[in-house]
Amino acid sequence: MESHAIDLYPDVGSVHMALFKDVKNAQQLRKRLLDQDTTLQCALIDASMVFNGVHVLLACNRAIHDWQHDQLKTHNVHSEIVFDFSPTSNIAQTFKRFGIDDQSQNIVVVKVGGPKADVESYMRDNIQGDLVPLDQLTQFRDMKKIRKYYQLGNQADQLDKVVPLISGAMALKGL
Repeated sequence: MESHAIDLYPDVGSVHMALFKDVKNAQQLRKRLLDQDTTLQCALIDASMVFNGVHVLLACNRAIHDWQHDQLKTHNVHSEIVFDFSPTSNIAQTFKRFGIDDQSQNIVVVKVGGPKADVESYMRDNIQGDLVPLDQLTQFRDMKKIRKYYQLGNQADQLDKVVPLISGAMALKGL
């Protein structure tokens, strides 16, 4: 698990990100999300749609900004993180593309705030899978889907250009 401070909003606390593989309870987690279970306080993202940790932090930064300025478009900061992965403003489509489904096996989990040890314990209690280093995302990301949903075209073949292209697409959402 990695933890990062959001410099613009130090009072929020750290953003904690973890990668779980071989998740066994995705169906239960998705049901809890749909039921708006308030005890599930984290964002659950399909790992195949995440390029790297910077990609996660971009979505977190925008979600926290909207949260701090009372501009959330979804129910809470954690669902806003999933929403902010998308280059489009269609909430339902975003959750379908970037959120988990019943068959999800590899999940990026993000929680805003709280002490690192407590957050890791919380994640392990709720996610039935193996916690692995976030740098293993390269094994799970699906460049074909990332290229399609971010409309990257052939430029995605040069991996050093992907994050700037993704960040541009995310930043232009809604304009």
